[in-house]
Amino acid sequence: MTPFSDEKATGTVRSEQVGSIMTALRNRVLEGKLLPGTKLKEAELAAQFGVSRTPIREALVAAEREGLVTYETNRGYTVRQFTRRDLLESYEMRALLEGHGCRIVAERGLPLDVERALRHGLDRAEALMSGDSPLEGEALEQWRLLNQRFHTTLMGLVPSGLFNRSFQTVYRVPKIYDVLEMEKDGPTLRQYNEEHRRILDAIARRQSGRVEFLMREHLQGPCDLLLRRMEEAPGG
Repeated sequence: MTPFSDEKATGTVRSEQVGSIMTALRNRVLEGKLLPGTKLKEAELAAQFGVSRTPIREALVAAEREGLVTYETNRGYTVRQFTRRDLLESYEMRALLEGHGCRIVAERGLPLDVERALRHGLDRAEALMSGDSPLEGEALEQWRLLNQRFHTTLMGLVPSGLFNRSFQTVYRVPKIYDVLEMEKDGPTLRQYNEEHRRILDAIARRQSGRVEFLMREHLQGPCDLLLRRMEEAPGG
């Protein structure tokens, strides 16, 4: 192997390493394991991942570009704290994108296997709820994942790389607060699940205009809830 090849191979390994670290950091932020405002120290992260500080630094730069962390001279990196305006703009963009995405999926036709999988997911979510009791612990986490899968599965059917990159970008902002401030009230979660059923029914019937409206309306409820909680929080 030539020196150039050695360098190329080393670069490939480094790129994969940085990508893996970036994915892990992203998941920790989005799952609420790294809270907004948390300081990220290169040395500590390097020890956790068992790597040098160089790939950690590169991963943090990538995370900053993605909008998950912020950097200040002499202070380093911290998990980004999103403002009320960030949240509002993100939900507005989500409503536009997901509404349009559902229209496209309805017009193209929903694959039967996907429809069955989504309906099964809605049934599982319904089974997690018992009366008016709030969801807690593992049940709440399962409901959150099923809710997430419903949205990401539908948007994943849109045949546009640009659309999906845009969706992933705006989806991350409220998703962080979905984890931290998610509604646990049984009746509210049941309402969200029923809205999912109406959305899926409209797509299956290829009612493109109706489903675009339903998805936009569906996203307004969680947005209003999170904005209200941000206002009620100390310093909100």
